[in-house]
Parts: sequence; structure tokens; C-alpha cells
Amino acid sequence: MNELLKRIFWKLPISKELKCRIGNKRYERIIKKEEVKDQKGSFTVIHDSRAVLEYSKYLLGQYGRRSEFFKPFSSQPGLEQEVHIAAYYLTQYHPNPQNDEWWGRGTTEWNNVNQAQPQYAGHYQPRRPGELGYYDLRLKENMQRQIELAKNYGVDVFCFYYYWFDGEHLLERPLNMFLKNKDMDIHFCYCWANENWTKRFSGTDAGVLMGITHTKENYEQFIQAVLPDMKDERYYRIKGRPVLSIYRPSLIPDTEEVLKHWRQRAKEELGADIYLIAVQERDTSINWCAAGFDAETEFQPKQIQHQCKEITKRMKPIRGDFSGNIYDYEDMVRNQRYVLSGNQKKKVYPAVMPMWDNTARRNFRGTIFHGSTPELYKIWLADVIKRLRLRKDLDDRLLFVNAWNEWGEGTYLEPDYYFGYAYLQATREALEGK
Repeated sequence: MNELLKRIFWKLPISKELKCRIGNKRYERIIKKEEVKDQKGSFTVIHDSRAVLEYSKYLLGQYGRRSEFFKPFSSQPGLEQEVHIAAYYLTQYHPNPQNDEWWGRGTTEWNNVNQAQPQYAGHYQPRRPGELGYYDLRLKENMQRQIELAKNYGVDVFCFYYYWFDGEHLLERPLNMFLKNKDMDIHFCYCWANENWTKRFSGTDAGVLMGITHTKENYEQFIQAVLPDMKDERYYRIKGRPVLSIYRPSLIPDTEEVLKHWRQRAKEELGADIYLIAVQERDTSINWCAAGFDAETEFQPKQIQHQCKEITKRMKPIRGDFSGNIYDYEDMVRNQRYVLSGNQKKKVYPAVMPMWDNTARRNFRGTIFHGSTPELYKIWLADVIKRLRLRKDLDDRLLFVNAWNEWGEGTYLEPDYYFGYAYLQATREALEGK
């Protein structure tokens, strides 16, 4: 009977908008009338009918919704860049034997992205890609378009994550395609993700799928994997030296000796030294230049999270067992909580993030920076660019953005359905001082 009434209702000669409003009212009555029940053995839902009603309204209103900040694509003139932007680039968007074995055939990063759920009313999840769709990086056309978009909006370097485990290179297919096709014209460099590959994608040792043996001999062997790629004329250089970042410098055994070995091998094979950058970890007091690096770089939000305003309770997560953390992005930008005083006294390249929300990977245990907008990101980026231009101690006017396409961690510049090209447009405008 109910199904018959539904079919009759949707055939009535009234507008679709009115039908949707009537449908929403019906759901509101159901929620007010019935107590929300726990799903035994699964998770706990808060018993607050107002919160559930607010959450339900939010979900029902998301279909086809665009942000007020949405921007369409806009072709930009060429840009002579005084400041260079290196965006971290993830190559996880293609099937590969390891992921097939660990997670099931055809699994890619998109499997995390499309299963994400909003944890509270106003939580932007799931994230949906824009013009590029749920792309496959085995296709040259997809990466080619990414390069076109990046250069159009002022991102002139892709910093590819490099996955090397005791001689085995993972997620290498898109990178090999890029190296083979010289017409894919953008500068690039590597960041070695020198930590274990785990089930949680969280940098812990829980559920190790692929491990790295942290010995001096193994680390010395690593450099042989990347030196040939540094001969590519597109490889980004600082003062003529190819740039290599290390994600977890604290894991390097006998650091000074390993770095000396790398430099020696580079001079023998490239005829030039390499420019080594240590990605800062949570303890920013360590002076990595004293250990043999040429410089350090920030990596957001790893270093700033502890000094940002937490608003978890205020956002009223729908799950009673929500154990993540929600921070205020706007407060962070307005109050410049991203400024680390110790980094002003060291040789540290700055970094920004357009947004952050890793609930696609971590579900109700994730970390969210709520309230990010292209305008706030632009304010942050513009301030960092201004400060960078005043620095006399750095060897290059370079900053890092986390990231170009970290969809599973909710931080990306490439277009999505909700914002369109707004974050890319904000990047360009910050570079131009608009």
C-alpha cells in the first residue's frame, strides 16, 4: 500500500521542488516521532532528536548542491613565477597487484573516498571529484590534464610521493608513464615516504603491509633508485641541485653518514650534489640542517594541529562514539596559528593546506579542519607568500602545498563538484597579489 501511495504521489502534477519539500516534512515527522535506536554491535547514535533532525535535513539538502564559492574553469595567461609552488602528488589512483592482494581486485584510493560519510550537519563528505572524475592514472590523458590545470593556476611543481620498500618500488606506474613522456611538461621532485605501509594509512606500525628495514645499508641503497630520474631536465633544482625530500627524517639510521653517502653517489652519477630537505615531524625543535640536510619544510597540519582551536563538541557529531578531532580552520587562519616562531629562526620552507579531513580513511576517528573556504585558504597562502619574499636565508622562493590530490585526507587543489576550480583560482590570485 505504501509503495502504491508513493508512486501516485510522485506522478501528481506538482513541481519537483514542492514534492521534495513535502517529502522532507514527512521525514521530519518520522524523526520527531521515533527514538533513534543503536545498531547493536556496530555503532552508537546520539539520542538527540534535534541533532538527528538537523543532520537529516543536511543530508536531504545535499543533492546537486554547489558552494557559494564555486568557480568554473577559467583559462589564465602565462605567469612568470617569482615564487614556486610544489604540490604533493599521490599516485594511488590506479589498480596494482599489491592493492589487489590486500584489499581486493581494482581497489584504489577512490574506494576510501566514495565511502566517506558526514559526521555532523555541515560536514562536507563525501568528496566528489569535478571534471577529472574518479580518474585512473594509467591513462596519460588524465595526468596530462592535471598538468594543464596546475600550470594554468600557478602550481609549477609536482612533488611526487615515492614509495620504495627495501628495493621494491610501489605505485610506480603513473610515475613511469610521466618519466617516459617528455611532453608532460611540468617540474617535479620526489618526497620519499620512508615509513611502513599500513592498513590504516596513518603512519603507525599497526597492520604493516609493506615494511622498510631501517638500516644504514638499506638507506644507502635507496639513492640508487632515484638518481637516474634526477637526470630528467624537468626535475626541480635549487641552485642547480636536484631536490629530494624525506618524509620521516627521524627514521634515518646514522643520518649524517647516510646523507654523505647520498651526496657522494649523486656527485659521481650526476656531476652535482643533491638538495636534501627534511620534512618536519611533530617535534619542530630538531635542527635537521645540523644533521646534514640543506633545509627543512613544514608539512600541514602535522605541526600546527596542537595549537589550533578544537571545536569537536560544538559541531555535535552524530555518532556517540566519535573519537576524532574537529578544529576551526577559520580561527587558525584569522589568528595565524600556522606561524611557528621557531621556524622563523631556521632554514624552513613554508607549507599550506587548502583543507583537511581524513575521515574518508579514518571514519569516526578522523581529524577535520572545519570551515575551510577558498577565501580563507587564499588569505593564508598570500600571507605565506609575502613572508617568503622577505626571507633572505632560504635558497629558493619555494613553498609546499598539501596537496594536489590527497582525496582520502580531504586536502586537494584539483577541482571537485562542490567548489569547482575555486581553490585553484585562489592559488593563482594569491600569487598575483589580487
